[in-house]
Amino acid sequence: MATTRMRGNTESEQCNGFWRAELYSYDFCDGDHPAELLAALRRFYTSGLFTDVTLQCGESGQVFHCHKALLSARSSYFKVMFTADMRERSNSVIKLTGVDCGVLGALVNYVYTAQLSITQSNVQSLLEAADLLQFLSVKRACEEFLVRLLDVDNCLGMHAFAELHLCAGLEREARRVMLSRFTELIQQEEFLELDPGKMSSVLAAQNLTVQRDDVLIDAVAKWVTHDLDNRVQCSAELLHSIHLDLDEMYFKATLEVHRQCSLNSGDIFKSMIVQALRSNGKDLSASKKMSSSMYVIGGYYWHPLCEVHIWDPLSNTWVQGKDMPDHARESYSVSLLGANIYVTGGYRTNTVEALDTVSVYNCDYDEWTEGCPMITARYYHCSVALHGCIYAIGGYKGGAPEQETECYDPLKKKWSPLAKMIQGMQV
Repeated sequence: MATTRMRGNTESEQCNGFWRAELYSYDFCDGDHPAELLAALRRFYTSGLFTDVTLQCGESGQVFHCHKALLSARSSYFKVMFTADMRERSNSVIKLTGVDCGVLGALVNYVYTAQLSITQSNVQSLLEAADLLQFLSVKRACEEFLVRLLDVDNCLGMHAFAELHLCAGLEREARRVMLSRFTELIQQEEFLELDPGKMSSVLAAQNLTVQRDDVLIDAVAKWVTHDLDNRVQCSAELLHSIHLDLDEMYFKATLEVHRQCSLNSGDIFKSMIVQALRSNGKDLSASKKMSSSMYVIGGYYWHPLCEVHIWDPLSNTWVQGKDMPDHARESYSVSLLGANIYVTGGYRTNTVEALDTVSVYNCDYDEWTEGCPMITARYYHCSVALHGCIYAIGGYKGGAPEQETECYDPLKKKWSPLAKMIQGMQV
């Protein structure tokens, strides 16, 4: 009996131990699950297993056998199509017109692989299709790619494209190039081919930046004389849009005389505008537009400074921005790319050890973020922005001149090494 009771107690204790063990839990999370799940779905796609919808390219008739759930997960266009009371909801074949087959194939492949190759030759078509089919992440990636390609010779077309497809970031950066490089812009063929409405908006935007009146007059003269017969009637209105009040009666009378003499020179037309302004008491030499803001980052006064000061020309006052995150940093380099100011390298006063740190200040939002560290730590170096990238050159590391140069691509978010300097130096 005693033995039996002992066995019973042991079983009871084991049972109680079992229940006590249930108080312990283990939250298992399979880190490989997302990748393995996507890989399995990709195999289903390539083998046509469990597919429940076919996308047909309207141009060639090429078809893609897909899964509604995956299309809906990445595209709100397909999610609405397959859930709302639409004719396509019950269709097994969806015909898509206006989308290139190669582009559609790339988007479908993106759904199953999370990868997409964006190039200069396909970026416009990809963005248009992503905008139409509401692949928002693809559209955003294409927009960032186009920002990387922005330059003075394509900013007008990029700006129009951005407005058409509601790409706010691309539109803002294209406008920034238009404003900051206006004297170069008016030399471009793209500028001369602007329609009157776009020309007026481009000139009106110049009221927000620094431009001498003679530069604006030169812009009007170049554009009008490029197609004088069809554009001359727009000239007075364009001059008013840049706040130049000329004597219109004098201007039109003089213009008619010159037109009868086959006026075709931009210089003659420009001189007529200047004379019409002077006859109305306008002094060009004293007239300037307001400039964009000026930023002063950090510095040194007995100790490193971390303040950001911004001069606002509209109010002619200084305002303070958000401080740099590292208060003990000095001897760094500063460069501007788009709306971002990149602060690279330097050293901390207490250690005098070279830093590879990169801090990025966004002028539009007054905020600092941590950037991708440089490959080579350095101080007393030079950094410049060129063709959408930041270049770090020369400087010192450990008291010795540094020969290494490197380039940061904000689209790929990485630094890449370049050819070494012939001789390391402080630049």
